[in-house]
This record gives sequence, C-alpha cells and structure tokens, in this order.
Amino acid sequence: MSTRAYSFSVLGNAVVDGIAHVADSVLEQFSLHKGDSNTLSHAQMMELSNAVIVEQFRAGGAGANTAYTLAKLGSRVAFLGQIGNDPTGRFFVEDMLSAGVTLTPAVSTARTTDIFTLLSADGVRTMVQCLPPQPSSDDSWVDDQLIEQSHHLVLEAYMIGSHPAAADYAAKTARAAQTKLVVTLASPRAVQACLAELTDIVLAHKPLIIGNEHEWEVLTQGNDSRTATKLSQLERVITRSGNGAAYYAADGGAVVDSPTQPIPSPMDLSGAGDAFAAGFLHVFTGGGSPQLALQQGHQLGRAVVLQLGPRLMSFPSVDVPHSD
Repeated sequence: MSTRAYSFSVLGNAVVDGIAHVADSVLEQFSLHKGDSNTLSHAQMMELSNAVIVEQFRAGGAGANTAYTLAKLGSRVAFLGQIGNDPTGRFFVEDMLSAGVTLTPAVSTARTTDIFTLLSADGVRTMVQCLPPQPSSDDSWVDDQLIEQSHHLVLEAYMIGSHPAAADYAAKTARAAQTKLVVTLASPRAVQACLAELTDIVLAHKPLIIGNEHEWEVLTQGNDSRTATKLSQLERVITRSGNGAAYYAADGGAVVDSPTQPIPSPMDLSGAGDAFAAGFLHVFTGGGSPQLALQQGHQLGRAVVLQLGPRLMSFPSVDVPHSD
C-alpha cells in the first residue's frame, strides 16, 4: 500500500455556491429552513435570484471542500464526481486544480450543481437549490483505479443520496482494494434523505464516520434500537457545533474528548465541518494521535468560520506531516 498514488480519493458532488447575505425575512418569505439544505422549484429559484444579491461565487460541495483542504495541507488527493463541461463546471475545475487535486474528466451530459448559500446576520448558512433529479442508478462513471490507488476513500452523505449506486459500488471497490473507507455525514437533511442506503453502507463496511451530533442523532434515532446499538460500535468523530468534538474508537474502545469554546462572532459557518474533517483526517491518517487530530480539526474549522466562504484562503500550520 505504500506505493499508492493518493492519500485520499473523495467521492462527492461538484457544486458552485453563490454567496449572499440576507435578512431572516427573506428566509421566511420563501419558507426556507434556516441552517439546513432547501429545495425550490425552478420558478421559485428564479424569484429568489431576483430577491438577493450574490456577492461572490465559490466552488463548494461537502466532499469537494474536504478534498480541496486536504490537498492544501499537502495530502495527495483525487476527486471523483460528475463535473459538467459547462461554465459552472469549468469554474469548479479551475478551483480544484489550483489546490493540486486530481480530477476525473468533465462529462458533457452532466450539469454542475449551483446552490445559493444565504448567510444570516448570525453567520448561519442556509443552502438552496433546485429540486434535484431522481437518485441515479448509474455507477459506470466511478473510476476504480483512482480508488484502488488511494489509501482512503472519503464518501459524503449527499453523494449517497444523489448517486446511491455509485456510492455503493465505490464502497465495495474500496473494500476489495483494502482502501480504508471514511463517511462524512454532511447535514441532518442529507442523512435523513439517504438513511436506508447510508445505514447499509456503514454497517457493511464499518468506516470511520465523521459528523456533528445532530447528524449522528438522525442516523441512530432513525433506525431501530438493535441497529442503533451496532452503529454505536463504529469508529467515529462527532463534533458538537462549536463546543468541541470527541473521537470514539471502534467496539466501545477509547473515547478522546477535545472541548472548545464557541466563537462569539462567526462570519460564515459554511464549510466548518468540511474543514474540520480535513484537518482531522490529515493528521490522524498520518499517524497523529486522536487528540492532536481533533485539535487540528478545530483549528481549521475555527479559521473557516471567521471568513466568507467554505474554503480557507490561507492555512494555519499543521503539526503532523502526512507520511503515506
């Protein structure tokens, strides 16, 4: 495994965010759930676009943000996603390449997802996009070789919901190649939307799970008590929305807690969990202790909420170099 080309391959959605500050009254006008992911019809999205002023565009997507940050930290990273050969897709590609991420080729028939990221005065992010298409049964675009040439495969919950067949195929490919699986929970709504498929994948492949306490609650409470018990035996990192995080070893092993103080005046909470995941994974998979990995995750998560946009413009130093 030491000769593998990549530290991480990441299976995720290619997204470009249009960032705008809005009053809570705009959220109420469009019946949006503050702090969560929302969908509107095409007509409603057009109406919303006339009601807000987009201040900047940023490449995004939970898995893509983590891939970008891992690459910036010095990890060798490949991103597997359906990137459209459209202006939005080309913007996404340029941003990822600037970080040193290897990308699968753009697909002429795919459309890169664009999302409104609406920021309230308290820094809370509300995401809005058009009603998504039905979950895809196509797994032919998943690049087996990139997964086989990676030490770890990171799989985001959004992808499990939108491309369940591809996610399942990628997880099975990783297991056959002895590529370690990591699942990031992304958001409570993402977990709810793919609850059955997500549960099947994590119980079958026993990955390292990374998510916040609300996402973990949706996963465990959405299943029966027997399944919830099995889930509680999995290796995981659970963050507490600005109040620290804990690492839980598999099968009821050691628990390592890392408390933090909430940030009093965050600018933008978008991407905090993605940056945390990257910081933790970069250190932990490079041989760092869970405690140090949690601290580095906190450091990156804190840095990203003090700026506008989900990806860091500058990077604090990371104590443990990645060694694979």
